[in-house]
Amino acid sequence: MEYNNRLNELKGLILLKLGIRFITPADCKRISIEISKHLNKNVSETTIKRLFGFALVKHKFSTFTLTTLAEYVDMAGIEPEQVSIGHESPDDWNVLKEKSDAITSFTLRTIRNRSGIPYDMTISRKFAEHDFDEFYNGEYIFTAFVSQPGYGKTILLSHLTENLFYKPNAFYKDSGVLFIRAYSFFNKEAIHLHLEEQLKLHLQIDTSENVLNYINRIQGTHGGKFFVIIDGFAELILKKEDKTILYDNIINLICSLEDFRNIKLVMAMRSTTWTRFYDRMRHSSFLKAKWFPGNYFNLHELSNVPPLSEKEVEIIISKINYLDKKEINPRLKAQLKFPFHIQLYYQLKEEDPDFNYYTNITFYELVSRFIQEKIYRSNYYTEKILFLKKIIQLTGYGKTSNSVEKDSLIAELSAFRNAYMELLSDGILMEEKRSEDAHPKEYVRFLHPHMFEYFLFVEILEKFHLQVNKEFFTYINDEYDYNQVRFQLLQWATRFLIKTGNFHSLKAFFKLNLNSYETNYIILFIAEEIKYRSKYNSEILRILEDDKFHDIIISKLINLDFIDSCYPEAILALIAIAKNEEHLMTYYSILGVMEIIRLDKKGMKDIIKKLHLLDSDKWMINPAHILEIILSKINGEPIVHKDILQQIDQFKQGSNPFSVKGNQQMDTREGIFYVLLLLVNIFLGDGQSARQIIENIVKLHPKEIKKKSNFDLYILSIYGLYGSKLYPGRKTDQIENIMVHLSVRSSSYLTKYQESILMMFQAEQAYYRKQYSVAIDYAKECLLLFRRNEVVLNAIFIFNLLIMIYTDLENYDMVNEYKYEKLCLLDEQELSRQLF
Repeated sequence: MEYNNRLNELKGLILLKLGIRFITPADCKRISIEISKHLNKNVSETTIKRLFGFALVKHKFSTFTLTTLAEYVDMAGIEPEQVSIGHESPDDWNVLKEKSDAITSFTLRTIRNRSGIPYDMTISRKFAEHDFDEFYNGEYIFTAFVSQPGYGKTILLSHLTENLFYKPNAFYKDSGVLFIRAYSFFNKEAIHLHLEEQLKLHLQIDTSENVLNYINRIQGTHGGKFFVIIDGFAELILKKEDKTILYDNIINLICSLEDFRNIKLVMAMRSTTWTRFYDRMRHSSFLKAKWFPGNYFNLHELSNVPPLSEKEVEIIISKINYLDKKEINPRLKAQLKFPFHIQLYYQLKEEDPDFNYYTNITFYELVSRFIQEKIYRSNYYTEKILFLKKIIQLTGYGKTSNSVEKDSLIAELSAFRNAYMELLSDGILMEEKRSEDAHPKEYVRFLHPHMFEYFLFVEILEKFHLQVNKEFFTYINDEYDYNQVRFQLLQWATRFLIKTGNFHSLKAFFKLNLNSYETNYIILFIAEEIKYRSKYNSEILRILEDDKFHDIIISKLINLDFIDSCYPEAILALIAIAKNEEHLMTYYSILGVMEIIRLDKKGMKDIIKKLHLLDSDKWMINPAHILEIILSKINGEPIVHKDILQQIDQFKQGSNPFSVKGNQQMDTREGIFYVLLLLVNIFLGDGQSARQIIENIVKLHPKEIKKKSNFDLYILSIYGLYGSKLYPGRKTDQIENIMVHLSVRSSSYLTKYQESILMMFQAEQAYYRKQYSVAIDYAKECLLLFRRNEVVLNAIFIFNLLIMIYTDLENYDMVNEYKYEKLCLLDEQELSRQLF
């Protein structure tokens, strides 16, 4: 061991004497000549190559060689087998630990104080502790936590150090640790110093002995190992050639540690830094064998630090939102797997503690803030934007690919070199290598898809001269059809219009032929975005009223998508931004319909109270009265509003007691009114009277029904459903065929709720035809859907159908099972068992 230490010292002095910074094989001949010139003694070029590792060493160097080299650098004579034994005192370990702990403690305090969110809200990473255990017990010399920026490597190392070395029950409390930031360990003045000298300087070790030998010997006597942890390479401002020296110094340290089994090196690097460091060591089988890559190394992403797991995200979010129990959006949760976005999310929550929305507006806000910070408020921001524009254009505006060949960016790379390097360093862009026809090619792409989507939107926006109108929306909808970026681009566009207060242009969005899910989600997205913006600009709500924005939204709510969770959430968000009583009346009435099909008595009472506070003059009947009639029936109380029931009976007979304006386009308000009539009839009427209600609706709106809109298909399904019970046969079969045909047409966009009604219809038809297995399949699928979405009223009808099917099959075990489930459901809702 001492022999190797003296050799290392000898090599360093030779290089220093000759002023050689980076030794190459060509330098060995020069060294041989210089020795011969000064001493008149011959040490061959091959021997010099063996000394510096450029040729194979099969045995130790001769005494003559070592003495000659020592004489050349004016060292005292050296004997190859001579080893000086150190005599440490019992306090040496405590002194060493005290010095390393002082530096480590300062580093940990610095990290705690600079944490983007309160440090107590951060968490340790279990994967890192498991990896560290394996690294500790293996024959490895060094490891590095490598990732793109923003993955929380510094916080990871901080928790790792605290948990494994300093907690009362720390597993490695007998080991020493020196945790140091790279900017304090390396600097321009000391860049040429060997790292052993740097260690000696920082630890203030006063010994003539090699510092690695000193630490290794003391640590070995005490037990455990000594870890040097270096973080913060990204904060080093060094020229390219200085970085190369630094990497070589680190590699030399790793090579020196081969003989010191009690010392190990841990680093944290960004992927770009690691790539350059790895290029310096990749040809050495020794270095690669002594490197512990970790169990999560991803060659494609050049990272061994995985994103936060869902459970880890939930723990952090619970610490931030400790008073808010509302579930956060799944896509936002996926985005928060990257710790940098957690920092931005925390800032949003600091500004607005109620910032928790159902849609992913938080996601878009985080992306926008990230880009503002990393690009628009950074160095070379103009060059960065021009560079990113070029990438978007080379991808064919996202239609052909999401990456470009690096060769196609040669002109930009030479013009915007610094900007490009920062884009790589900040995790906006990344380079990757692919083999095509056995030829490696380099590609450049955005690291995260949402960054790509943002800049793609910006490019399309510029293409349309910043005008977001019908043509803009149509372009995105048509050009990116079947492309996963389409819906994200539409959301970026709606966000842009809301942020700029352009609600007039936003109306054009609803002229697109979107399916029901997309319509519901976008309505909710818009409502929540407006709600968020209105907290900082109350003028937005006034502009909404002036542009009759709510009228456009309400016209889209006639799809009655009671199963899609976005639908009720959208209405609640719209209520928060509505001021007009007529609009509020519509929103609360839709919620009232939902409370009825849920058979939620408390919910119905709450809606009734809200409706009574609003003006219902423009309604055929006050929806609150309909809810009160149904609630009195559910509660087994005397029926109220009997005058309204008389009017409903007249309507069943074909009269028009509610003064409905026939032959006009049916609006959402009338659609809700008709649904309420059908719901009253479920509790106080029969199947025959339900068909009479539908027939009168068709008579009053003959042109509207022919449009085959969402509402029309819903009405037709209900009509067929009752027909299958009352008049099974040819006519009902025709309705079923029409409905099935319309439901599979590309131009028809049935909602999930309407699909479930059609499925109920098909189940009843199969039962009538005695196709019991088909009927059971349809019924069970419906039941699963209704139970999961709390559509209790429909679930009870499906229970009744399944009981009839299994009774016909004489399978009384299943009959009793479904009877029991039905009774349990009624008991859960506190409903009378005689009600259905």
